[in-house]
Amino acid sequence: MVIEDIWPPYALRLSSGDMELSPVREADLPELAEIARGGVRRNGVQAFIVGWDSGSDEQIARNLAQYHWATRANFTVDDWTIEFTVRVGERIVGIQGVTGRRFPQTRTVSTGSWLARAEQGKGLGTWARGIMIDAFITHFEAERFETAYFDGNVASRRVSEKLGYSPNGDRRTIGQNGTTQIENKMVLFSEDFRRHPGEVEVAGAETFRAFLGLPD
Repeated sequence: MVIEDIWPPYALRLSSGDMELSPVREADLPELAEIARGGVRRNGVQAFIVGWDSGSDEQIARNLAQYHWATRANFTVDDWTIEFTVRVGERIVGIQGVTGRRFPQTRTVSTGSWLARAEQGKGLGTWARGIMIDAFITHFEAERFETAYFDGNVASRRVSEKLGYSPNGDRRTIGQNGTTQIENKMVLFSEDFRRHPGEVEVAGAETFRAFLGLPD
């Protein structure tokens, strides 16, 4: 038995050009903590429901580790989250997450992500999410992608718009600083996806399909 038999997402590798997405492993956590030092928000813009990137560098590192451990501990066929480490060349630049609930029936996933502050504004967030969307449409027959952003988080909204998302309502919620925020929802249907020009390669799709119970 190998680790991919125990936790099937570990088999996945999504890549295009020199960008690769692979599920977070223990060895990634120190580098992820390093690039998250001081937080990942620019100009205090609200970006998350949970303030994981607040506090000392040690607290941020611990928050990161605890969150990633929790996603594995709570992983089931009906309710799962995969957090992909995003690499460009040999360096880690951030995280691209994807969550599915009753996926074989709903064919719907939601996404979230963050990049190191030094890596923001370069188009990497659009590229990483585009790779993930392409892979889930092509290899897992995903049909609907959901995401959201807080008022004022223009960068997040633009990433979604570039990929073909449309507005899908809003709601009031509590942000990471404890204040009321407007969370703007967006939705992308597979037929509206604006693909990145590069070819997306996927390894481990068969292993993950089998875990989800998708037909061959």
